[in-house]
Amino acid sequence: MKLFLIAALVSTLPAVSECAAADREAPKRPRISNEEMAAMAGVGPDGTFGPSDNFGRVLNEALKRAPVALNGMRAQHVNVTYGEHDRNRFDLWMVTSKVPTPLVVFIHGGGFRRGDKALLYDSKTLSELLDAGISVAAINYRFASQSPDRVVGCLRDAARFIQFVRYHSELYNVDKNRIGCFGGSAGASASLWLAFRDDRADPKSEDPVARESTRIACAGATSTPSTSNVLAWVDILGISRDQAMGFARALGRLAEDEDLESPEFVRIRNESDPLRWMSADDPPIYLFNNETGEVPTHYGHMGHHPNHVKVLKNRASQLGIEVVAYAPEIGIKDPSGEDLVGFFVRLLKP
Repeated sequence: MKLFLIAALVSTLPAVSECAAADREAPKRPRISNEEMAAMAGVGPDGTFGPSDNFGRVLNEALKRAPVALNGMRAQHVNVTYGEHDRNRFDLWMVTSKVPTPLVVFIHGGGFRRGDKALLYDSKTLSELLDAGISVAAINYRFASQSPDRVVGCLRDAARFIQFVRYHSELYNVDKNRIGCFGGSAGASASLWLAFRDDRADPKSEDPVARESTRIACAGATSTPSTSNVLAWVDILGISRDQAMGFARALGRLAEDEDLESPEFVRIRNESDPLRWMSADDPPIYLFNNETGEVPTHYGHMGHHPNHVKVLKNRASQLGIEVVAYAPEIGIKDPSGEDLVGFFVRLLKP
């Protein structure tokens, strides 16, 4: 059934020649530059991976910064623990308000194997959200290699933070009903997973934090893959099966091709797949991608291809989920011209 659904969504994708000929006009008043999007996404523009790549340099520079927004506002809470692992830490910028404020949570990219919340510090998005009266948190989470459940562990950490900040909403002056998330690449996948995943609250838990809801009010995703089922990328992107499998191996998600259909890998893939969890009761989403639309030849482009936006947009529209989407290189431009900050302000501000 899932493969049939993906095939139906892919059938509406433009041909490669149509992608190349699509209108290339940029979204109205874009607030995220190519460089900023690449930094959030967790991969350099050349799509390479490794300790000496562009993203590695971006990350190293980010780690030298203090948690201070471009508008000069310093995070009031830095490296606060929200879980058991050492990487379960967050920074929080609290806007001044006599009433509980909306909160937007930044989830960093890096293929679920590297990255840091410091990537947000010099972001225009951070300062503009604060100026708009929205508090902002940036979180770290376990890398896939640090969890027995691999990527699922990363996602559950993000859900745990949502529960943690809800439980401590009075301390942080947060409106529990006005929480959104955003990120790039892996952080985008995590944000969409939180938006689409059924509530993980456990009302019978002895842990009061675990009793809180994991649902969010809206999500923003830049450079996001549409599905964790890499074999579906063959049709979505027009790549070969070997290329799709190569992507999975490059990120350490499987050692041998036969692992792809092992019970453990299928369980992890199904649990972590945002597209699989999408349903009609899910909140609004914002999608942004300014990559080119030709058939990708390297792994970075595969994971961040604009056709992923097309698949997600089509499915959201079928289900009646509100979606604001931009992938100008394949002709997707929301008529509203709304940017990411405007999206959060509209949906989260009272």
